[in-house]
Amino acid sequence: MKMRKLVIIFILSAVGVGFSQESGSVYFNTQFLPNSEVATFKKNSVGFDFPIKNFSSKESISLIGEYQNLNIGYVDEDVPFETYQIDNFQTFSLGLLYNRILDNGWGFSLKVAPQISSNFDVEELGNEDIFVNGTLVFDKLNVENKSMWSFGVAYDAQNGLDIPIPVIAYTKRIDDQWAYKIGFPDSRLKWSFHENHNFEAFTTLDGFAGNINDEIDIYKEDYTGKLKNTYLVGGLGYNITFLKAFEFNAKAGYSAFNTMEVQDYDSDRIYDFDMKNGLYYNFGLKYNFNKKAKVKSPY
Repeated sequence: MKMRKLVIIFILSAVGVGFSQESGSVYFNTQFLPNSEVATFKKNSVGFDFPIKNFSSKESISLIGEYQNLNIGYVDEDVPFETYQIDNFQTFSLGLLYNRILDNGWGFSLKVAPQISSNFDVEELGNEDIFVNGTLVFDKLNVENKSMWSFGVAYDAQNGLDIPIPVIAYTKRIDDQWAYKIGFPDSRLKWSFHENHNFEAFTTLDGFAGNINDEIDIYKEDYTGKLKNTYLVGGLGYNITFLKAFEFNAKAGYSAFNTMEVQDYDSDRIYDFDMKNGLYYNFGLKYNFNKKAKVKSPY
C-alpha cells in the first residue's frame, strides 16, 4: 500500500527540485489547505538561511533554521475520536548547509538539519520528538546551453514519508522571459513579463510529521505514535521583487494527492483520515542578503 502511494506521488510530480538560493535569506510563509470533510490546515513558518563563512568564492557554509506552527481544524463528526491532542504541532529546526563549486560547471550542496516536531502534550521531550533531516544534491551547469542537471537524495521528515526520496531535475533557460525545470520532487514553468514580476506554474511535494508525545485514545484504546501528512499540489503563482531585496509570492492550486495517518513507531497505520483532494493557498515574504558560493541556476 505504501509503495503504491510512493509510485503515485512520483508519477504525478514528475513534470524538479527547488534549487538552493545563491544568497542568504530571511522568510515568512503561510499555507492554507481547506478540507470541509475532514480538516483544514493552516501552516505558518518563519526561517533563515544565513551565510556564516565564505572560505573562498567557491566554498561557503550557512546556518539554517526554521520555526513552524501547524493548526488543524477538524470536523468532529467525521473523525470518530477526540482530536484535541493532535490539533496543534510545533516544529523547530537548526542546521548547516555546505556549498562547494567544483570544476567544469559542477557543484554540490550538503544540508544537515536536526529538528524537534511535537504536539508538546507533555513537557518532557523524548527521542521520538527528534527528527534528523539531510540532503545531498549535485549540480552540473552548461553555460552555453543555459541548462543544468541536478541530482541527489533527500530525507526530510516534513514531507511525511519514511524513506529518502530521489532528487532529480533538468533546468532550462529558453530566453529572457521563459524558463522551466522538470523533475522530482518539484517542477516549475516561469514566465517573466517584467524584470521584477513573473508567473509560475508549479507542482510540489510537501507534508508534515510530528510526534504525539503522550498516549492518544483511538477507538477506546491508548496509542503512541506520530501524525504524518503527505500532499502533492499543483497550481499557479505570482512573484514580485521590490526594494531590490524583498520578494513576495502568492500561490493557489489544488492537491492531486493528499493523505494523513496516525502511525505507530514502526510506521504501521493506526488510523487513516481519508483526506480528500482540495484547494491550496500559499503566501510568502522573503528578504535576500549576503551572497554565498553556489552554482548559479539558469532558472
